[in-house]
Amino acid sequence: MLINYSERIDIKDINIFFSLSNFENTTNVVRMNQTHSNKSLFIDKFSNEYENCDGIFTSNKNLTLEVSTADCLPIFFADKNFFGVIHAGWKGLAKGIIENSIRLLIKNGFALDNTHILIGPSISKDYFEVKEDVACLFDKKFLISKNEKTFLSLQDIAINQLNSFNIYDIIDVEECTYSTPHYYSYRRDKTEKRIKGRIYCE
Repeated sequence: MLINYSERIDIKDINIFFSLSNFENTTNVVRMNQTHSNKSLFIDKFSNEYENCDGIFTSNKNLTLEVSTADCLPIFFADKNFFGVIHAGWKGLAKGIIENSIRLLIKNGFALDNTHILIGPSISKDYFEVKEDVACLFDKKFLISKNEKTFLSLQDIAINQLNSFNIYDIIDVEECTYSTPHYYSYRRDKTEKRIKGRIYCE
């Protein structure tokens, strides 16, 4: 099952797809060994897997970048000069994965004035219950109290962090992994299966 979000991004030749199984194409696919870190890399050549990072970017149009998620945010960056993807759960957001990624892009000489962002399927604020140890890491405006429980909006945190760098062209597909039966959700099922998301040029 392939889900195509390419038309949601207004960048010619940039493609964003999700799959619940393995993609058929395996050529020049760069994967991350995701560890809920705040580390991002800018790469210019192929490697089978980049160790211990949760963000990966390139301007090499021959590469395909892949992210694996099952509730965390897959955050895609699309620009005429580069493209990339971040894996961001509450740990990554608290540690600064978005800020570090943006500073990495700026360090590599990229302006972000025309960068488009797409946040793919992820757990929504209606289902992401947290305890005080997690809630205390974020501003109260991102917390929702309901039936004596506390819920956290990962999407709103990510959008707020992107806005702080004057990035406003952001699309949240608003598809919840927890409440959508055919999506994999670790919170719901404790599954080891992951949704694969890819971004590439064509």
